[in-house]
Amino acid sequence: MKRRSAKRGVIQRGITLYEVVIALAIFSGAIVALFEALSTATRAALQARMQSQAVLLAETKMAEVVGGAMQPTSTGDVPFQESGLEGWTYSVNVTPAAHTGVNQVQVTVNCPQAPNPIDASFTMTRLLRDQQAFVTSATQAAKAKALQAGVTQQQAQASQ
Repeated sequence: MKRRSAKRGVIQRGITLYEVVIALAIFSGAIVALFEALSTATRAALQARMQSQAVLLAETKMAEVVGGAMQPTSTGDVPFQESGLEGWTYSVNVTPAAHTGVNQVQVTVNCPQAPNPIDASFTMTRLLRDQQAFVTSATQAAKAKALQAGVTQQQAQASQ
């Protein structure tokens, strides 16, 4: 900046201490804002990664229950046995649904070791046919059909 001295009429070049302090304050504020944004972005990325992993693990456990690889019975928190999933647990809750022969299966996956502000849990619910009730009703239906066929055959023989 050009400054003109009142006494000498000489032009001085440079900046004042006040201008330097203002520039440093603006620069410091910008650095603090950038670090806060970086911290928020890192926390959000971790949250998204943990949440995605929880969803995939819940889908896997639900597929095991639906596919018959795992019995549809209620369990407490059970740790995953696979390597790389240390700290992750799952629980299965099976309750009868509103309709006969149908169960509501709820799989919850969480990671209690996740950092404090991170929610690393997911719950998935699905209706599943109760296989025991299905087998029982199918057996009863087959017996009733066989009994009806036997009665019809007896009636046919009696009418002859």
